[in-house]
Amino acid sequence: MEIFFDTEFTTADKNVGFPALISVGCAAQGGGTFYAELSDTWHTGLCSPFVIETVLPLLDGGEYAMTEAQLAINLKEWIEGLTEREVTLRTDAPRYDWPWIEQLFTFYGCWPKNLRKSCGTVYFNHEYQEKRYMVHLDAYWKEHAAQRHHALVDAKSLLYAWQLAMKKGM
Repeated sequence: MEIFFDTEFTTADKNVGFPALISVGCAAQGGGTFYAELSDTWHTGLCSPFVIETVLPLLDGGEYAMTEAQLAINLKEWIEGLTEREVTLRTDAPRYDWPWIEQLFTFYGCWPKNLRKSCGTVYFNHEYQEKRYMVHLDAYWKEHAAQRHHALVDAKSLLYAWQLAMKKGM
């Protein structure tokens, strides 16, 4: 099973400071989503101007706000509850997104029993699939532009475009 995911964090510029995780969004192949915002790992003072202007206004708060420890347990349970088969987490930015997931499960000692211990990327077997992916991703963002950089919406965009790119007969 494929799960596409995205993270949002305080800064991508390591010269500004050490980045902290803000949110995680996951969209599973075959349905199902997971979204969480961290309540104990960051504050506005750690955020880059881009994050303050673009990411923070999109946060949902409420039921999605949780501690890092709660996130580790909730995400583990969600992944394990989807299927008994092996699950691969896929992202278009593994260098940025995967370390958060890897550190989360390793630190709290709760790696999901069905989760592959390496990150998958958004991949294609043929050039025409990659072109279709880009067309569908662009179309998705034309419709959802106001929510770009919301971790769950971004994860849904990856899944949406990947599924259409991989679909036979298109």
